[in-house]
Amino acid sequence: MDTSKSADIGAFPDGAKTGSWAETAVKWAVAEGLVTGAVKNGVTVLDPTGVASRAQVATILYRFCKI
Repeated sequence: MDTSKSADIGAFPDGAKTGSWAETAVKWAVAEGLVTGAVKNGVTVLDPTGVASRAQVATILYRFCKI
């Protein structure tokens, strides 16, 4: 699988909080549309220090199967 795509996660207000170990993977996941962020207090964030719900993980896996 081609994993060379990369998105600017700096567009998210908390994008800089993404761990350096995960940055490349998160940029790829955003570029592929697997991760689109979550709305918190009216703002779309990545929430890299949060916990993903079962529904969020299911959505990411569903989107992954479609690429």
